[in-house]
Amino acid sequence: MLALNASANSLAFKELADSLKEHYVITHQDLDKFLGVQFEIGKTGIRMHLTQYITGILARFEMSECRVKRNPESSRDDPITAPDETMLNRKDILLYQEMTGTLLFCVTMCRPDLAHSVGMLARRMSKPRVRDHVAACRVFRYLQGTKDLGILFKYKEDSKHPGLVAYADSDWGADTEGRRSTSGYVVMFNGAPVSWQSSMQSIVALSTCEVEYIAASDAAREVYYMREVASFIRNPQPGLMVPYENNQGAVQLVENPVHHKRTKHIDVKYHYIRAAQENGVIKVEKIHTDLNHADIMTKAATTVTFRRHVDALMQPAVQPAG
Repeated sequence: MLALNASANSLAFKELADSLKEHYVITHQDLDKFLGVQFEIGKTGIRMHLTQYITGILARFEMSECRVKRNPESSRDDPITAPDETMLNRKDILLYQEMTGTLLFCVTMCRPDLAHSVGMLARRMSKPRVRDHVAACRVFRYLQGTKDLGILFKYKEDSKHPGLVAYADSDWGADTEGRRSTSGYVVMFNGAPVSWQSSMQSIVALSTCEVEYIAASDAAREVYYMREVASFIRNPQPGLMVPYENNQGAVQLVENPVHHKRTKHIDVKYHYIRAAQENGVIKVEKIHTDLNHADIMTKAATTVTFRRHVDALMQPAVQPAG
């Protein structure tokens, strides 16, 4: 059982324990592991990571001694090779599905850096090819060198990302089969990612402006939800929430819906962002692509770009002195 004290009563844990002792035999200990996720309580904050779990799955799939990759996906940095389109046999399909399932657990818990790469693997769960299995092995090679990466929840206010902020991005027409685009966002609270997503959009967007507008709307809804969660645990976030977007056209479309003929076909639900800004709930702001951390949620970035965003989102284990 995990207990969180969101009240002003410093004796809340003791009162809860006393009431439970009437019915159960209980023991109390500090938080160190929950649902497979490890927690480290340090001087600057609490860090959550999956080091033990990742070590276990590497051994499970006989990749404990594999070569390390600095990027979970192939990018233009890598040598161009012809991908093998051969379909996997039944045995290898089950292995591929098992590998992808373990990686999905990592993404869900505390590895936003894997969101796009694992999302691409999940799209081929029913009909994986040899190239997809190679891609899955590459993600494990990346994990071999980054198994200790985690998320640090700081005690003090973060100067770069105070409060709730969101980053949104998209990759127009990335799906070569259906020409649908990939949306991605990451919501950060006091410098730590608390919600992230990389997914294929449900509609076919007709322009980069439209696809970015849809991505920004998804991020706006999520950051508003996270503000409600913060209020529920008695940590309200006053003031405007800021979703960052790197497409100027999408930002202008939120602020001034002038291009009616080009946008009237957009699903009504995506215009939530416009109403939220008009009501003073959010304020969409333009940000440079190099600073948009959702960039790695939508495409296979180069190693330099990928590492820059991962360093901003995640925290490696602190090595003991000496």
